[in-house]
Amino acid sequence: MARRRVSNFREDEDGAMMILTLFIFMFMLVMAGLGIDSMRHEMHRAHLQATLDSAVLAGAGASSEEEAKHVVEDYFAKAGMSEYLNAIGEDDIDIGLNSAYVTASAQFEMDTYLMKLSGVDRLSTAAEATAMTRVPKLEIALVLDVSNSMNQNGTNSKSKIENLQKAAKEFVTTIIDSADPGNATISIVPFSTSVAPSDEIFDAMLVDETHDHSNCLVFDDDDYNGTALATDAAANNDLSLIPMKQAIYTSRYGTFENLNQSWRSCYTEDGYRIMQFSTSKSDLHAKIDGMIADGNTTGSLGVKWGAALLDPSFRDVTGTVVPVDYSDSETMKIIVMMGDGENTTTFFFPEDSDYRGPDSDLFQVEYIEQQFKYAYYKYNSNRRYYDGYEWLCNYSNYSCVYENVTKSNYFMRDPDRYYSNGRYTDDPLDDWYYYNIDEREWFSGREFVEIAEQEGFVSRDRLSWEEAWGMMSPREYGDITGIYDAYYEYENTSSNVTGSQKNTRMDNVCGAAKNNGVVIYTIGYEVPKNGTAETSLKKCATGYDPVEGSTAYYYSVDGLDISDAFGSIAGNVQALRLTQ
Repeated sequence: MARRRVSNFREDEDGAMMILTLFIFMFMLVMAGLGIDSMRHEMHRAHLQATLDSAVLAGAGASSEEEAKHVVEDYFAKAGMSEYLNAIGEDDIDIGLNSAYVTASAQFEMDTYLMKLSGVDRLSTAAEATAMTRVPKLEIALVLDVSNSMNQNGTNSKSKIENLQKAAKEFVTTIIDSADPGNATISIVPFSTSVAPSDEIFDAMLVDETHDHSNCLVFDDDDYNGTALATDAAANNDLSLIPMKQAIYTSRYGTFENLNQSWRSCYTEDGYRIMQFSTSKSDLHAKIDGMIADGNTTGSLGVKWGAALLDPSFRDVTGTVVPVDYSDSETMKIIVMMGDGENTTTFFFPEDSDYRGPDSDLFQVEYIEQQFKYAYYKYNSNRRYYDGYEWLCNYSNYSCVYENVTKSNYFMRDPDRYYSNGRYTDDPLDDWYYYNIDEREWFSGREFVEIAEQEGFVSRDRLSWEEAWGMMSPREYGDITGIYDAYYEYENTSSNVTGSQKNTRMDNVCGAAKNNGVVIYTIGYEVPKNGTAETSLKKCATGYDPVEGSTAYYYSVDGLDISDAFGSIAGNVQALRLTQ
């Protein structure tokens, strides 16, 4: 009987499904608990990581290490998660002038709900985040067109140069104010027919100096294939360096010692001179306000100087740590070039001209002349009378004081007027006629030679043609002598640089600068769409697409829109600084 009951119990299947169901339910409960608690854990972890990421990014923008630490801690406090933030160590934060490094870590433990059924009472996690920001230093060259067309009115009531000055000053303000002191340097390169380096720059350059009338230099085609300029310092280590050529200073027109008008080969006033590496907003504004517009357009020369200022070799000029090497990851080099028209022809005397070199037809005669200084009353010497009172010297109760003053007079030899009445001396100068420029009369050769015998005579020097052209124009020389060969040669010679040649040169030097990592923005100010000027400016800019003929780094503007262009460039420069 008992055996039968046991056997029946084993064979009875009633309630089996209940056990299986209970087992499945428990399994599902455990799995659900795992999912719920895992989801809760992931939500807390993501929140912790997000808070940590935001905290270190905000901390990296702080101005000091103490402030950065406070920012990170404050983020966690406001998120109600201060208890999870690990202590921040001394090596976790490093705030420099143009860089920042902030790292922090956090960890937490979470009580489980249903995972306890599987023996897991707590879940833990750890998170870490690091933020590094770097704001590169800036070396900027503003290459600005100051040709005569900039005097014209823009599409608004003001002249184009006035609009440029306003926009350029706003650009300077934005850049300087957004940088740490000394971290942004700006050079200004005004260009028209020429570019005039300052005396400081010129004195440091390796130049074959032929006169002292101006600092302008002449570059050959090959000079535009690179960005560096030869310096005296570099020549000390490289004897093979060839000195650069000094440009002749003259004008197509102009009377004697009066060449300060349009058509000059070089513009020498302070308004045309380069300002290098300034960090002073007020000085840069004053320089921009002082710019003058005249002459034709040589954008290639402007970019050449802008690129040269950013080339590391220019440290020979500055004597400082700027400009830095191209490989310096802490510094961005930028050229902003504005042009309002296409490149045009520049006039030069050819290298083999008869009107270059020594022994011109111009002579300088120096002599000493007594010049009235003041008259005084004999009975009271403190009663002195200066300019305009020389007539008192005629009265017995007055005495006069004179001083010796060295003066110059200039004589132009007429090479076609040979003195044929017989030689009076053995001096070859006796063979010609000479025009006294001050007194506007002709001297015979004999009279000219006898000047040396007059009282007060100091010296007589025959000037080189380079010295002579700095005092007279080719047209003036022709008007005095009747010989216009120099005038026609100056205007019509194969050595003149055409607009097309300048476009090629500009393309080459822009390419050389971009190959060195220089970022170039260009602005076409009221230039014809798809014209020669716009094409040259586009090709010069960074990111030029030769197929599409476009680039985002070129701006076409009219009137006051030039301020928007400079403002946009300043904004782009700031963005580039933060993403480098």
